[in-house]
Amino acid sequence: MAQQHFLAQFSDKPRYNTKAVAQETGVPADTFRAWERRYGVPRPQRTEGGHRLYSERDIATIRWLRDRTAEGLTISQAIALMTDGTESSLGWLNTAVDTEPHTWDRLNSRLYAALIDFDATRAEQILGEAFAIYPLEDVFLKLVQPMMIEIGEQWHSGKISVTAEHFATQFIRRKLSGLFNTYNITDGRGLVMIGCAPSEQHDLGALMIAVFLVRHGWQVVYLGSEVPMRDLIETIRQLQPDLVCMAASTTETAIQLLEVGRSVLAMASPTPAFGYGGRAFNMNPQLTNRMPGTFLGRDAQEVVDAVADILSGR
Repeated sequence: MAQQHFLAQFSDKPRYNTKAVAQETGVPADTFRAWERRYGVPRPQRTEGGHRLYSERDIATIRWLRDRTAEGLTISQAIALMTDGTESSLGWLNTAVDTEPHTWDRLNSRLYAALIDFDATRAEQILGEAFAIYPLEDVFLKLVQPMMIEIGEQWHSGKISVTAEHFATQFIRRKLSGLFNTYNITDGRGLVMIGCAPSEQHDLGALMIAVFLVRHGWQVVYLGSEVPMRDLIETIRQLQPDLVCMAASTTETAIQLLEVGRSVLAMASPTPAFGYGGRAFNMNPQLTNRMPGTFLGRDAQEVVDAVADILSGR
């Protein structure tokens, strides 16, 4: 009954064309058409003119397969896991554990509980449910990001252990890294360099931005945490990016970006644009008054929009 209730959330009414499915899932049309030819998954219906039409259930299937291959499974392994060796499509939904509504608050509380209990299997299951129902960007902005903020706050207040915080961080890092490697391209709309302030150790926000940007067609060089300014400047000279995007989560590391930004914008032509963001600027907006360059926004989706605005004029 639980599986039937969960499946009922996905309409099997054909309504989405191939282009819409590719935009919704981020999976190229050639890829999921190849899955259909070889494995019979997804299972679109055809119009009288022979065009494919996909259902919400097809989209849920493609999202799930996308995320399993991003984690390192081959597509054949992911198909086998999904069908559990049977002919029943979406057999993977046997992992659904309840019939309660999958609201963001409820998904957040369940994922939080799984991670602080060091239960990676349950956390995988919850994220799988979320990715099947909602677009990838929504899952990270409305589930993963607020949940990680909560875990950080609980750790700072001494309510959870540092090991629990590290476990949760590394779990999410693996998800983001897998997606970045899946979508990353070598020739995109423009070259964006992303990293963190010289003493900034927390890079999940920057990594999330990198994932969002590559999904929107930007070429990204991701530098990670604690990027020394001297090495950053040398790398800029070597690669000549269109935009340098730096992140900071504390006031101390945000102040470091003052010198970084000034140094980047003082470089000889071709001088890249300089943008910045992070929790430090969200919590203390007046910090932006002193910063050179452009504040890119409060979350990864705002950054994507700001990058498009900045680079459209270059």
